[in-house]
Amino acid sequence: MKPTKKKKNTYVIKQPVLGGYSTFELCQSTPLAVVTINGKPVDNKSGWLTSLDFPNPAATNMVKSFKELKPIMGERMASTIIEYLDKETGEPVAMLFPTNEVMTRGDLADFLKCLNHKTRQDFFRQIQIRERLLNNLKDKQNQK
Repeated sequence: MKPTKKKKNTYVIKQPVLGGYSTFELCQSTPLAVVTINGKPVDNKSGWLTSLDFPNPAATNMVKSFKELKPIMGERMASTIIEYLDKETGEPVAMLFPTNEVMTRGDLADFLKCLNHKTRQDFFRQIQIRERLLNNLKDKQNQK
């Protein structure tokens, strides 16, 4: 059996978002400016930032929560969206946001079955990291 490789895309979004994107709150998706994809800077030869659509409500929740998340997660993690890909087709099946929200493709009953072993391990590891940091935020808010 050959070793498996993580199948995912990592997007770092330009934060803070101008205007807060509240106009997209009721839409299916929110366009967000992408700074890097899989650690590589996005080429912006036109002078305009490249934007991609990310599913709501997680995308708007991420934008709204950025000010609170940045001090506990750091700017990079508070701006990072991870897209997990199907082990066979390479199609996106789920997205993990800094708020620990998971958005899945609507036609999948159990998206975890679509992930290979390494990708599934990464998914649970990333959730644990965010959960720990979000619990720290809740503890700080409860102390006030």
